[in-house]
Amino acid sequence: MERVCSQNTNFATMKRLIFICLMIGCPELKGQGLIEVLKSDTSVIIQKVLKDSVKYRLQIIYTRIEKNNSFFKRDKSNLITEYVRKKPEEYFFPASMVKMPVAAIALEKINELKVFGVDEYTPFAPLSDFECTKPNVLPAPFTTQDLIDRIFVYSDNHAFNYLYELCGQAFLNKRLEQLGYLNSRIIEKISRCNPVQNGETGPVVFYENQKTIHIEGRQMPLPLKPVPINMKIGKGYLWNGKYVASPKDFNTSNVVPLTDFHQMLISLTMPEKVQESQKFLISEPQRKGLLESMSKLPGEYCPDSCNQQTFKDNHVKYLMGFRDSIPSEWKVYNKVGLAHGFISDCTYFEDNEKDIRFFLSAVIYVNEDNILNDGKYEYYTVGFPFMRALGKLVYNYELQKGIKN
Repeated sequence: MERVCSQNTNFATMKRLIFICLMIGCPELKGQGLIEVLKSDTSVIIQKVLKDSVKYRLQIIYTRIEKNNSFFKRDKSNLITEYVRKKPEEYFFPASMVKMPVAAIALEKINELKVFGVDEYTPFAPLSDFECTKPNVLPAPFTTQDLIDRIFVYSDNHAFNYLYELCGQAFLNKRLEQLGYLNSRIIEKISRCNPVQNGETGPVVFYENQKTIHIEGRQMPLPLKPVPINMKIGKGYLWNGKYVASPKDFNTSNVVPLTDFHQMLISLTMPEKVQESQKFLISEPQRKGLLESMSKLPGEYCPDSCNQQTFKDNHVKYLMGFRDSIPSEWKVYNKVGLAHGFISDCTYFEDNEKDIRFFLSAVIYVNEDNILNDGKYEYYTVGFPFMRALGKLVYNYELQKGIKN
């Protein structure tokens, strides 16, 4: 008798839960749909990487956007996230991926300087040897908006270093911590600077009509707490042309887990989906402008001056670059990284014609000899083919899912 009552109670509870889910939408789910799709794929490159996913240090995060037709819920979509090898504690070198959060935090910095008559369209330039190259002339001034365009359209390292110099190491990492990214740190420029030079930034000068309107002073670093991530990679590396028979230690390098990049992109593209503390402190026009830069193609940014052979539509679209030309109905909001054998991409994708939207992030390590800095990486035989195949596979999965619905 007790067992029957228990079953009836459980059944009644289940009915109530189902009713609640139908009315207001169910919470985020962790499914296995993605791994099943990957395993069922017959392409050689997908199966090759899946078979040795540990060797390739593979990580994939896929967030699909399910429509919710609940009458009671204002937000008509649910985000459902799946992972392949969710390993935030496993280091990968983020390379240019760090440009995405720095672009957003640079806009936050600009907002703090608005009291001096500065905005994202005010030209500025560093007043120091900020790239540690000992130049003979001072850097040319650029606007923050132009630098953000350059960062996303063709991943300009020079533009990133400008924004890093504007923000300063301490401000960047204070904001990362406030946003909740406790295991992330951005502590180096993409230059020849050493750790001390990366820590000390500024001053930078802002101009209006070629006249100085504000000088943002020198910024000193703050002590950085260590992150609980093993940052030693490989069995050896080349240094000044000589082989060092020990793993390369990235403990003075940038570190941002793929899970953090994925969450940052969600907060930029769908701020209504995150808590207030996770939102970047930028205006709605600034956020939309940042996304426009993120999706802008080389031909749209510099139709006359960009080399169309070097800067094709898919130049910095690793996952969704399986077509040479990006269709006009597609929007690819992303940032990629490429260095030391690591290939990474964090993407929010929209196909407005077929009503397809999803987030997809991935990283893969392609270094067969496990020696870094030797220039022998399998980017073109394994890395890029895998990323393109993965993007195409997820796109086709979303396409078929839409047809069935």
